[in-house]
Amino acid sequence: MDVAHLLYSKATTRHLSQMKRNILHTLRTASSEGAAMPLALARGLDRGRYQVHVWFLDEGGPLVEILEAAGAKVRVVKWIGGRNDLAGAWRFWAALKHHQIDLVHQHGGGRSIRWIARRFAYLKVIFHRGSCTSDDDGAQPVVARVFDADCVIACSHAVARLTVAEPPLRVIYPGVSVQNSVSTREHRRSSPLVIGTACRLVPIKGLVHLVRAMALLRKQMSEISLEIAGAGPERHALEAEVRLLDLTDGVTFLGWQDDLVSTMARWDVYSQPSLGEGFGIAALEAMASGLPVVASAVGGL
Repeated sequence: MDVAHLLYSKATTRHLSQMKRNILHTLRTASSEGAAMPLALARGLDRGRYQVHVWFLDEGGPLVEILEAAGAKVRVVKWIGGRNDLAGAWRFWAALKHHQIDLVHQHGGGRSIRWIARRFAYLKVIFHRGSCTSDDDGAQPVVARVFDADCVIACSHAVARLTVAEPPLRVIYPGVSVQNSVSTREHRRSSPLVIGTACRLVPIKGLVHLVRAMALLRKQMSEISLEIAGAGPERHALEAEVRLLDLTDGVTFLGWQDDLVSTMARWDVYSQPSLGEGFGIAALEAMASGLPVVASAVGGL
């Protein structure tokens, strides 16, 4: 939070002693893991100095209510066509003026967002790159060229190596809350082993490989089970794979979980088989919960 305060206080035009500043975070959808950053800031920043706004360009999702409960002001702008969507661009510009936004912190969307914010609303823009790939299907790393920004942040050195930026680029790792004491799992040694994972159910997360690995493990450890927390378009395909491999009694789809800490308390091992990953906040949350983590060697992981 100290890093965010330093960035925001330098980037906004209002004097520190004046009224609270409106910080806008832009994302594509409310199901994106990128929302973890504005959620942490909404919970941790001094509310007397900052009001966090979160705007989704495409659609809402399960994180909207969580963000609002944390004090963020949330809305869906419906600007999905970039520079070709003139109506969406106008809605975005009008909303910037109406809400008296002081600074734009961009997590999703293209160059048009920065262009309008800087050229027409005269605002500073922070661009935050949290992924090595361009979409949820592509596992190949993509080089991003970022212009029209006042500051560029990469969530890991792996992402920074794939980012060409006009302003100086900074690597700032995400963080998670750590409990004062991590509960021991000694009592679970006599229980069947539970592997868990938490992510969006999209191809790039590599969950089909985890399901297939479970089929191999079950041949040696018949009582081992897998719990998958998360929501997304890949669920039906994954459920079909589970049925094909005769794993219906060993794989459970938990859906979206608001309280991931309590969910992780049931697990013995955390697995993150991503094909591409900018950082991997869920893996960090698992470590903070005292779980051993087995992850693929990609990106920030």
